[in-house]
Amino acid sequence: MGIIDRFIDLAARPVPLRTLLIRRLLQRFPIGSYRARLNAGAVARPWYGLCVYLAALEARALGYRAITVVELGVAGGRGLLCLCEHAAEVERAVGIKIHVCGLDTGSGLPSTEDARDLLYCWPPGSFEMDHAALKRRLEGHAELIIGDVATTVASWRGSAEAPLGAVMFDLDLYSSTQAALPLLTTDQALPRIWCYMDDICGYGENAYSDRIGVREAIRDFNRSEQRTHLRDHLSQAYIFKGVWPESWHEQIYIYHRLGHPDYSRCLSAEKSELPL
Repeated sequence: MGIIDRFIDLAARPVPLRTLLIRRLLQRFPIGSYRARLNAGAVARPWYGLCVYLAALEARALGYRAITVVELGVAGGRGLLCLCEHAAEVERAVGIKIHVCGLDTGSGLPSTEDARDLLYCWPPGSFEMDHAALKRRLEGHAELIIGDVATTVASWRGSAEAPLGAVMFDLDLYSSTQAALPLLTTDQALPRIWCYMDDICGYGENAYSDRIGVREAIRDFNRSEQRTHLRDHLSQAYIFKGVWPESWHEQIYIYHRLGHPDYSRCLSAEKSELPL
């Protein structure tokens, strides 16, 4: 995209250009609280930050000292590195330890013959990882698990001290997402798990619909579960007060575990009151 096209793209967005410039400045020179910058969208990948932040608040209210957050589909690794940055900020803001984990094949998108896998979008091997380089960058910040997602998710075990609180799904394909969604059913998890679902909306040429790709995987998963459900979050207007709606707001989902022993435990110690 050329400079002129880039300017037209920015100027025509529903978010005013001045807001975009302020966000960029706050990312470069972070001032104010993390929550204020997150609410303003003035952080990199605010969808990652929101899921981690809300999971940490939930965990703290339930008495946990740590949580685990996972990215499924690491690709080159920029998203996982960004997740580590958000984890560090949330730790300071909320006082909860955040363990970060990434799962990926390491070799890019697998070959598949399932028509629901959007075969017309990406050739097999797309989004391959430089494993050695990324591992060096992640040292001391995150765990990286390499292997077929169906195998790694089946063998992944959380910890009672740091239950699963947030998952970033970026696996692109129906089959990979379907294989990864059971991660949400792990015993060691919060009663509500905050999720970002990539690839449910995007470029027109991707031709997303409810019967292919990630949306179809979610639909199948919900149909197989009874005391749980994965649904899009409906409170964005209240979280982002005064902020223009953006497409990623629709990509925040919550996995509700109604059978969790702490599901109905109130997160507030104070009664709500409405004075006369």
